[in-house]
Amino acid sequence: MTNNICKDFKLSQDDWLIEEKKYHPHKQAMYESLFTLGNGYLGMRGAFEENPHGSYRGMYIAGVFDKAESYVREIVKVPGWNDFSVWVNGNKFSIDTCKVISHKRALDMKKGILHRTTIMKNPDGKKLKFESKRMIFAHQVRGALMCVSITPMNFSGEIKVISGLNGDVTNQGYFPEERIKHLNVVSMQRDKESIYLEMETRDDKTKIAIAADTVYMGNNLNIIKVNRVYGEKFAQEMIFKAEKGSQYNFAKWISVFTSREGYERQINSTATDLLRDMMYEGVDYHVKKHVETREKMWQTADVQINGDRRAQKGIRFNIYHLLVIKPHHDPTVSIAAKFLTGEGYKGHVFWDTEIFMLPFYIYNFPEEARNLLMYRYYTMAGALKNSREMGYKGAKYAWESADSGEETTPNYGLRADGSSVKIFTGDEEHHIVSDVAYGVFNYMQATKDTDFLYKYGAEIIFQSARFWLSRVEKRRDRYEIRKVIGPDEFHEHVDNNAFTNYLVMWHLEYALTIYNQMQKNAPEVLKALIKKIALESEEIEKLKVVSKTIFLSYDQKSELIEQFEGYFSLDDFTVSELDSNGLPLWPKGLDLSNLERTQLLKQADVVLLLYLFPDRFSPDLKEKNYNYYEARTMHKSSLSPCIYAITGLDIGDHKRAYDYFIKTSYIDLLDANKNTGDGIHGAATGGAWMTAIHGFAGMRLRRNNLCFDPWLPKKWQEISYTCFWQGSLLQVKLNHKNISLKVIDGKAVNVTVRAKQYKVSSKKITTVKLGPKY
Repeated sequence: MTNNICKDFKLSQDDWLIEEKKYHPHKQAMYESLFTLGNGYLGMRGAFEENPHGSYRGMYIAGVFDKAESYVREIVKVPGWNDFSVWVNGNKFSIDTCKVISHKRALDMKKGILHRTTIMKNPDGKKLKFESKRMIFAHQVRGALMCVSITPMNFSGEIKVISGLNGDVTNQGYFPEERIKHLNVVSMQRDKESIYLEMETRDDKTKIAIAADTVYMGNNLNIIKVNRVYGEKFAQEMIFKAEKGSQYNFAKWISVFTSREGYERQINSTATDLLRDMMYEGVDYHVKKHVETREKMWQTADVQINGDRRAQKGIRFNIYHLLVIKPHHDPTVSIAAKFLTGEGYKGHVFWDTEIFMLPFYIYNFPEEARNLLMYRYYTMAGALKNSREMGYKGAKYAWESADSGEETTPNYGLRADGSSVKIFTGDEEHHIVSDVAYGVFNYMQATKDTDFLYKYGAEIIFQSARFWLSRVEKRRDRYEIRKVIGPDEFHEHVDNNAFTNYLVMWHLEYALTIYNQMQKNAPEVLKALIKKIALESEEIEKLKVVSKTIFLSYDQKSELIEQFEGYFSLDDFTVSELDSNGLPLWPKGLDLSNLERTQLLKQADVVLLLYLFPDRFSPDLKEKNYNYYEARTMHKSSLSPCIYAITGLDIGDHKRAYDYFIKTSYIDLLDANKNTGDGIHGAATGGAWMTAIHGFAGMRLRRNNLCFDPWLPKKWQEISYTCFWQGSLLQVKLNHKNISLKVIDGKAVNVTVRAKQYKVSSKKITTVKLGPKY
């Protein structure tokens, strides 16, 4: 049999590859995150097949949470299926115990396939070539395949292959060596060929079923195959006599189901039937279908940057992870801050989804964007409960949310000595409520999906606005929001955070707009909704009053928006030095224990406000606030650089904008924050796309119109992409001289280029000449 089981395994061109060219034990966790495969339902870290020391392998299923002995509900590490090891004379060939002659792994982002080739020499001097190609199917979300080739290079003799399902899995605990067990075995079954492992979560009894079979892909080889049980591990062991220089190829098939999908009673037969069906259809068929599905996604989502290979690879890496987490199968799940790439932040959903990730889906996969917002609708009961428990009305969306929408932010963190420290984000970081509303607004502007708005979105808007009506405090002739945490989490318990207050003001205005729109266009629907949520006329009147009188601290002389009341009176430190990754170093003389007494920021706060509302602030005000806060921002969050990049482009700070774009695009590829091993920074992936499209391509929503005001880095010869706008698919190409637009599917649309409106249709390409922007 040939090395490539099918032609679709051929590697794509270099700008589609993320490569590991040498084995680095200390970088193992980082590469496991980078090389994660997934399809929105399953996510599997890119761990080595033989499970070397120091690996933190893991597979996760969207929506499967449990608490057990953990402090809060968390994403559950489910049984792994990529165990595959080669043994000779009782010794395992493993990259950590053998001499590595050569090693290379490559993630083919275009095809969604992880390739590996390693040549190892064991202590007995025997050399083995190990090759694998692994994928989680894009066309069949409950299926996966791994093809393995082994070649004894300088020896002949008996080889044992062990390929299994590993149910001996635990989540990381709070302390480094702590482990939390979330699963118990329900059933382990074996027939002549396949193995089946069924486990369930300890709290909810959610069942996870995995069926697997490993088959030799060749002829005329006498193999002894036995299925064995080792506690909570299930293995298929195959023994055969190998000849020096011959290659032996295996295919490992996997099917995965959970009882969340309604397969409670027939979960065993459903998993095993799919396994048999996939095996019958064969490797070539499923690899071809998988690759076709991936490439179709890329046809919509790809951003092509000509002239800058570094930028091209960076943006594709981030888009790849946005594609493999896309939960198209289930509107009751959302996207966690670390995707399904690790256990950082416990698999919880934050504001990252609506503010940083949702724009990518809105303009590339609007149906998936709708699904993400539906998660907030389906978790409304949890949001209502959160509000009640805090003594408020309406819906208070959780700062950290799992499957129910109830607040899952830990109340306390533990130090190494066992002492506790209070965590206030769940109690005070309430801007998440209006972040969700902004996500609904953003989606509606781009899609005009009134079906979603009238059935679901309006309820989200009204119930979350109702929370703020009970949360604001009236003082003298104004309304204030006291004791909050804004996006800058260095400062807690602050009053009148500008980002929060302004967003709430807008939120209440938007609720009134939706109410008036429905009163005019869908009165019966509005009437039914008013009855359902018991919305009172007094609340509508209060919306009008509060939205006009929320306090915003603003210095008219300097035109600076004060981040929160009293901020300007704090000790003033500014950034003067950068580290090797271009990120700020702490100013000299700073006492880190007193950060809250300084004007230093964790991340964009006021500047994020300028980004979200580009039409509401003058260019002069934007520039003054950008310059002031940029000098004081430490960028200790992956959410921050992209916002400074886009706002910098808005005011003409081109050099720093490009640098911030690279920082965002490569924050995981370079492990700039030293925590990529915990999982991919999801907000940064969306931020990289936002910087390319909203920043350099200049595509922004302004006064309800799709507008283009681009500026390209000198080395960028052209940037091209497609996007959906109000039901039509547009093709956009631009260089330093022109922007070309064409509708490739749908009706003609109006767009604005540099303040002038154009009608774009499918009949011809609309080309507009671009003069210098600044």
